Amino acid sequence: MARGDSLIRQWNLLKALQAHRFGIGTEELAARLGCSKRQVQRDLNILQQVGFPISFEERDFAKRFWKLAPSFIEREELMLSVTEMLSMFLARQLLEPLAGTQFGDGLGTALEKIKAILPQRTLGYFADFADTLLVKSVGHHDYAGHDKEIRILNQAIDEERVVRIRYKSASKGRVQDVHYHPYGLVFFGTNLYVIGHLEEYGEVRTLKVSRLLGVELTAKRFERPADFSLKAYTDGSFGIFSPGKLQTVKVRFTGWAATNVREHRWHPSQKILKDCTDPKGGECVIATFDLSNTTEFRRWLLGFGRHAVVVKPEVLREEIRAEFCAACAGYWGKAPVGSTPEVYRLARKL
Repeated sequence: MARGDSLIRQWNLLKALQAHRFGIGTEELAARLGCSKRQVQRDLNILQQVGFPISFEERDFAKRFWKLAPSFIEREELMLSVTEMLSMFLARQLLEPLAGTQFGDGLGTALEKIKAILPQRTLGYFADFADTLLVKSVGHHDYAGHDKEIRILNQAIDEERVVRIRYKSASKGRVQDVHYHPYGLVFFGTNLYVIGHLEEYGEVRTLKVSRLLGVELTAKRFERPADFSLKAYTDGSFGIFSPGKLQTVKVRFTGWAATNVREHRWHPSQKILKDCTDPKGGECVIATFDLSNTTEFRRWLLGFGRHAVVVKPEVLREEIRAEFCAACAGYWGKAPVGSTPEVYRLARKL
């Protein structure tokens, strides 16, 4: 049997023990795990040997009821259960992009303190879980080089102080020096963003921390609006960019895209309205999304290619159509017949 199978079974065994504070019998454990009583006994012995606080009481004619101590780690005011321990190890993988910053280092030092308490044999057991449950992401940024900027932003947020920022704009392609009122930080996907008021534009703007070229704390103070909420501000977005008027977007998904949308909840407002007819006989659904900004939504839709077609609003439908026409122009060297003037101009530049 693969080592991964054993770890998963033993992990489920630990969860079963933790859920039954007054104990659970060997027979019931075997039934829950789908294995023999002999296998349960072997797993219990292994977990005891590596340091898990497992014990038993004999009741009902010498029948053994197995228990796991409520707190796996208990030192003065620190009490952690087994599941809390594993959650912290997994959280470290999730926050890997923030390693080297005060956010990632905080979790890292906490885990190092825990490791100092645990026996070496128990640490080895936890280490094996990296081969059983791996948290993997694509294209994350290493924020270790931005720790100074992140610390200054945190101080500015806490003290409501204006910061002077040098920022490389992706849309304008140039470096800008601006004055900013940071309201809060948002970790979305594998990227860290700061949301606040940009003085030069007189509005709330979202800046990607990895594009910050410098942050300087000033003596000037600002007053954060009493009704501002990071959650409320981002609720209308498909990701992190939110400003705009709320509108309902309707999209027809076919083939593998329809399956993907059925299986995942991509946005809190997502609704599957009905099944539809795919001319090629595959799966087809119509879904709606209530959004105040479609910048990130548009990029997401383009990833589905021909399997996602905007039904409404017409403006978004034309924007997606123009993107695909421009893509065709890039491959063919000319714009498809019926393209907009903007697409024809783009084709001539390629």
